[in-house]
Amino acid sequence: MKSIMAVLTALAISTPCAFAGEISDRAAEAEKLLQSGNGAGALDKFRGAEEAFWQAMPLAVQNVKQVDSASGFGIYSERANHIYKPGEKIVLYMEPIGYGYGSDGLGNSMIALSVDITVVSAAGETLGTSEKVGRVQVASRSHNRELFFKLDLSLDGLPAGKYRCDFLMHDENSSKTAPFTTDIEIAG
Repeated sequence: MKSIMAVLTALAISTPCAFAGEISDRAAEAEKLLQSGNGAGALDKFRGAEEAFWQAMPLAVQNVKQVDSASGFGIYSERANHIYKPGEKIVLYMEPIGYGYGSDGLGNSMIALSVDITVVSAAGETLGTSEKVGRVQVASRSHNRELFFKLDLSLDGLPAGKYRCDFLMHDENSSKTAPFTTDIEIAG
C-alpha cells in the first residue's frame, strides 16, 4: 500500500513552497494516525492536507469531452465525433479543479465558475469572442472536489468548416483562470 506521505509529497513538489510544508506536515500527521489505527483521525488530517494543496494549486480544467448527455460527475455519454449539423447544439462536459470557495451568506460554501469562448477558423482567424457563455454555481456544506460543468453551446451562423474553440474558465471566488480548447466541425 502506498503511504499517504509518499502520495502527498509527490503532489507537493509542484505547489508553491509556502504551502509545501503545510501539506507535508499534515500528511505526516495523517500517516502517524493511520499507523496507530486511527483511520478516522487520519482521514481528517489527510483532508486538511488536501485542502491546503487545493488552495495552492492553479485552476485547471480536466476531462473536457464533447458529449451527447451529462448528468453528474463522471456520468456522461461521449459523442462519437466532433461533426455537427448547422445549428446543432454542442454540449461539453468538463471537470474543473483548483477553484476557490466563497459563501452564500447562509452558511454554505459557494463554488462559482464562468466560461468565455473565442471561435477560431481553420486558417487561424479569430471569428468572435463571447464572455460568460456558461456559468455554474453550487452551494454546499462542504468543499466539494468532484464538480462537473456542463456547457451547452449554440454556434448558429457558422458556415461549414473546421473550427477551434478556445475557452477561458474564470473562478469567481478568486483571480484564477484556466484556458482549454476543443475542435469542432460544422458539416456542409
